[in-house]
Amino acid sequence: MHASLSWLYQPYPFELRWANGLKNGVWAGLFVTFFLFFFKPFGTVVNPGEEWIYLKHCAAFGLVTLGVTVFMQVICRLFPQVFREEKWKTWKEILLNIAFIALIGTANMVLAHFLYGAPITVRSFFQWQLLTLAIGIFPTVFGAFLTLAKLQRKFAGEAAGIHPHPGTHTQHRQVVLLGENQQERLAVDAADIAFMEAQDNYVQVHYLENGAHKSKLLRATLRKMEENLTDFPAFFRCHRTYLVNFDRVEKVSGNAQGYRLHLTGFTETVPVSRSLNEEVKKRLE
Repeated sequence: MHASLSWLYQPYPFELRWANGLKNGVWAGLFVTFFLFFFKPFGTVVNPGEEWIYLKHCAAFGLVTLGVTVFMQVICRLFPQVFREEKWKTWKEILLNIAFIALIGTANMVLAHFLYGAPITVRSFFQWQLLTLAIGIFPTVFGAFLTLAKLQRKFAGEAAGIHPHPGTHTQHRQVVLLGENQQERLAVDAADIAFMEAQDNYVQVHYLENGAHKSKLLRATLRKMEENLTDFPAFFRCHRTYLVNFDRVEKVSGNAQGYRLHLTGFTETVPVSRSLNEEVKKRLE
């Protein structure tokens, strides 16, 4: 049982892009529109000559799906720490989609009230939730499983073909990293820096000191840190919140979210933005 449910805890891709959200909303809206029109679920009866009116009503329910999709995009952007891809799992994706379906059910109830005079009561609320869930639960769970399996196979296979050559670029030269607060200063050999991670208005610098893993928090932006290291070609912004030293990359693995970089001397792995996969492969091979 545990093994069969382990996929629920696997990393799952999560990207907040308006273009993708709008595209998904349009496709979902079209699916709802044509599903209702052609299959007429839940005992729907359309009288002869009223097909055009019924199609318009189906399109209205489709627009509700599109509107809720845009609303969910806004919610995700208002709480970026909750919807960080680094912490996103399959079970969270399914739960988010169930919440999405619940919102659609509520909006459908309101729309049905205006279109048909349907009551807005506690009983009708749960009825609409069940009706909407009946349509959406299967593609939600099954779709998440298929997406996870497909992306895991894709990125794991690609990562297995990447063979890094560590220790070929970084110069053994001291670099001084400064924070915005007074006395925030880190002087370290550039070759000893493994990676940097942005954390709100701070950057966590992970490095080695006499072979021991150290870290220091500086009030700065990752862009500023990147500018300080322009003379060292081994450093690369591989992710929105990560800057990595390619000379310390000893292995590349993959999961549904994309590539993960394994660094010499560190147990933490560094994610790679999927849009940078090709660039990372070129730099490491």
